[in-house]
This record gives sequence, structure tokens and C-alpha cells, in this order.
Amino acid sequence: HAQASFCPHCVRPVNPREQINPSRHMSRRTLYSVLILIAAGALLLLLWLNTKSKVYDNGTAEVIYTLDGQTYQLCIAWDNYSFTPVQQRSSILETDFDYRYPSMVYINHVESDTHAQETFLKQVDCITAEFVQADEGLQISCTPPRYDPSYLPNAAAITYVDHYVSEEGTWSAELVFSVCMKNGDVIRLHQEQIFETIPTYHYTSEDVPMDTLEELQALIETIKETVEPDASVYITLPPVTYEGRLNLTGRSVNLTGSEDGQGKRTTFTGNIRMDLGNRDILYFEGIDFIGSGSGTGLSASSRLHLTDCRVAGWRTGVLSYGTSWVNADECVFEDNEIGLHFNNNNDANVSDTRYDNNTFRNNGTAVLLERLGTDISLEFNGSQFSGNGMDFDNRCGQELDLSGAIFE
Repeated sequence: HAQASFCPHCVRPVNPREQINPSRHMSRRTLYSVLILIAAGALLLLLWLNTKSKVYDNGTAEVIYTLDGQTYQLCIAWDNYSFTPVQQRSSILETDFDYRYPSMVYINHVESDTHAQETFLKQVDCITAEFVQADEGLQISCTPPRYDPSYLPNAAAITYVDHYVSEEGTWSAELVFSVCMKNGDVIRLHQEQIFETIPTYHYTSEDVPMDTLEELQALIETIKETVEPDASVYITLPPVTYEGRLNLTGRSVNLTGSEDGQGKRTTFTGNIRMDLGNRDILYFEGIDFIGSGSGTGLSASSRLHLTDCRVAGWRTGVLSYGTSWVNADECVFEDNEIGLHFNNNNDANVSDTRYDNNTFRNNGTAVLLERLGTDISLEFNGSQFSGNGMDFDNRCGQELDLSGAIFE
């Protein structure tokens, strides 16, 4: 029979039935436990995400960062404007010339507009710097950043950028500072660096007459009238003695001396007055400035850098005044009443604070620091002092690093 469930002859099932298991409902207690576990997992995930190390990188020269309830501004900036980020730094340069300049990171309290590098750096593991992009033809690198309060007290880190080009043109590179925190966070600051070459002109006695002071002064006046103001000018002087006063005003002119076979060097016996009215630096190299016991050898209201020069026999060998700044390397200051005299105002354009491998001997006062426009320490590494009535007359209390100086 179609509805029969077993055979009447052998009693075997002919319509087997499937077992049906009734659905079971989760108890309310179990459901609550599962929900609690899910909520706890979500909370742990949220806490982990909040405590996970983060990278703060917006591609600019400034990042605002909060740490322990305090808000900080980290930025690449100029020393005189340490709260204003500098997204792009532009420089002019000459071809075939090695350059170096500092680039600084500042850390400031946002609420009070005060510097915060001392407290913030306690939470920093390291600060690095690198160029992540540079145009072909530009040779550029930077030193490991360091905290140097003796040089720039308010900067959290300083790196020195070295760069060089051999051809005229415009180049760019991207500098990146990475501030690695002890909590694992990384803060990155970016700055575009633009370099543009300027024309460079060289003059020698083979090209233009310059055997007398009058001829040299005439050449300088011609250069002022005919050469573009932003060009660099180098004059290689013959090994002659120039008598009289030389005026360098209006534009920068770099002077390089020479020496003949008998050891006679280019020599000036009169005062040289420098007043450029701009931020250019004059470079004098391999020249003797010899006086007769009175007057001032070089008086500079503009920036001046002396290398391998001799300054002797003056009442004041070199005078730096106004907004000028004077540097000297491998120079000799001897037999002057005052060798090097600083009498600047508070707006001095500091170009370098190192005075390496100079000789100061038999001066009444080797270095007179009457007034300076900076609180940066001056370094005299390898400089020798002997026979002076006074090595330093530090009237303004300028900070000095004499650890590398030699006193005999």
C-alpha cells in the first residue's frame, strides 16, 4: 500500500523517516555574555588604535603636535623668525664654489608663543635629516642634526647643508627632518630648497691695468657701472704695493693677492674702507696690510672674510662697526695697538663665528670686544696668542670658546 510504513510480509520499513532536530534558542545569559565580549573587543581595538604610533606628515615645514596635554609647533624657520615656518628657502650661488649654511628646527608652545625645545627634547629619541629629492647636477648633503645651544640657543636642531654646482642654472632639492619620539610617533617637516647661480667675473692684471692704486680704484668704479649688481666679481691683484686709501662702496668686490718669485706679496699701506649697504660678503685672500703705527688698516661696515692675510703696524688693524661682521682664518695680526676690534650694534649680520688658525702676537690688545650684535659664542680653534699686552679685552662680556686656542 502506498501509505504503508512497513512490508506486511517481512516487516521491514518501506518509507524511512528523517529525524528532525528542533531549533534551540540561545539563553538570555549567553547572549549578554557574547555582547559583552564583542563590546570589550571593540573597546580594546579602539584603545590600541589610540595608542598606536602615528606618523605626522602633512608635507609642509610645520606640524602641530599634542603631547601630554600640551600643544606644540614644530617648524623649519629662520633664527630671527623662529615662529614662522619657511616652506621654501632660496639661495644664490656661484659655480665651482663650496657652500655651507645652517638649517634649523624650532619647537614652540602654541598657547604662549614661547620656545619649548628644552622640555620637548626630553621626549625625543632622535632627529634626522636627509634630502629625499635633488635635481641632477646639484651636489648636496647635510650633516646629522644636533642641539647646539651655544650657537643658536632657541633651535631644537641644526643641520649644516653643503652644496655645490659646476654649471649655471636653477636647481631644487627637498630637505626632510624626522623627529622620532620616545612614544613611537614620527613627525616630519619638509622644506624646498631652491638654488640659482649668478654670473661670475674674474679680472687679472693681464686683462686690465691695476699696478697702481689709481688704476685699481678706476677698475672698481668701472665694474660698479658696467657689471650687473647681483654678479660676483673677483680681482686677482699683482704682487705690488698699493699706497693710499681704497674705497669699496656700493657693491662687493673680492680681492685675491699674489706673490712673486722673491716672496713679495700684494700689499696695501693705506686704509681700506668698506661700505656696501647690503648683506654681501667681501672676501680678501693672500694680502698684506702694513701700516706705519697709526690709523686703521681695514674699516668695515659690511661683512668681510679674511683668509691668509697679514695685518701689522696699525693703531687698529681691523675695525668692524655698524651692522658688519668680520671673520679671519689663517691670518696674522701683529704689532698693532689693537689687532681686531668689534664695535657693532644689535643688528650685526653674523656670517661665521669661527676664527681658526690665526696668529695674534705683539699687539697691545689682540682682540677688543666692545659691542657685538649677537650672543653667539666666538670660537678660536687653533689660534695662537703670544706677546700681547692683553689677549682679549672682553668689555661686553661676549661668550668665547677658547678651548682650542693656544696661549704662549
